[in-house]
Amino acid sequence: MEHQERFPTNKALLFPIRFVFVSLLFFLCLSCGKETVKQGDKDLSEDQNHFLLYKGKPFNGFYVAENAVLAETYETEFYKGVPHGSYTVKSFSGVLLESRHIRYGQKHGTQTLYFPSGQIRQSSEYEMGVPVGEHFEYFDNGQLATYQTFFPSGKPKVVKKWNKRGQIYLNQVFLESGESFGRPGSKLCDPIPEETVNQTGINSPNTTTKL
Repeated sequence: MEHQERFPTNKALLFPIRFVFVSLLFFLCLSCGKETVKQGDKDLSEDQNHFLLYKGKPFNGFYVAENAVLAETYETEFYKGVPHGSYTVKSFSGVLLESRHIRYGQKHGTQTLYFPSGQIRQSSEYEMGVPVGEHFEYFDNGQLATYQTFFPSGKPKVVKKWNKRGQIYLNQVFLESGESFGRPGSKLCDPIPEETVNQTGINSPNTTTKL
C-alpha cells in the first residue's frame, strides 16, 4: 500500500487561529479601555494623597497637559491614580522631545530626551528613581557633552564633561563616601586625539585624556 503523508486539516488549525484572534482582541480591548483626559477637565480631581481621580475614582489612562509658553504637550500614563507607564513630551508641531518610562511615580527604565532636530540630547537608565548604568548628554552637533556612571546607591561614580571643541574640562572619579579625585573643572585639558576617537568609537567616554 502506498504511504500517504498526513497533513493538518482545517479543523486542526482552527484552535490556534482562534487563540491568536482572541489574544489580539483582548489586548486591543485593554488599549481601547484607557481613557484620555485633558488638563482642565471638570471631572478631574485629587484625593488627600494627591492621587489623580476621574469622576471620583482613581484614574487609569492618559492625562494630557499643554504649555503654551514652551509650545509643548505632555502626555502621562496613569494607573490607579499614579503616573505609571509612558511619559512623552512633544512640540505643538508633533516633534518628540522626551520619551520616559515611569513605574508607580518613579523614573524606571530608559529615559531619552531629543533635540527638535530629532538627535538624542540625553540618554539614561533608572531603577525606581535611582540612576543606574551610564548617563550620556550630547550637544546639538552630536558630540558628547557629559558622561556619568553611578554606584548602586545612585551616587555619582564617574563624571566627565566636554565642550563642543572636544576639550574635557571636568574629569572626576568619586568614592561612595563622596570624596572625589581628578580635575573639578579648574582648567581645560588637552583635547581627545581624533585618531583615538576613531579607534574607540565616536565620543568614547573611556578615552584616557591628559590633564
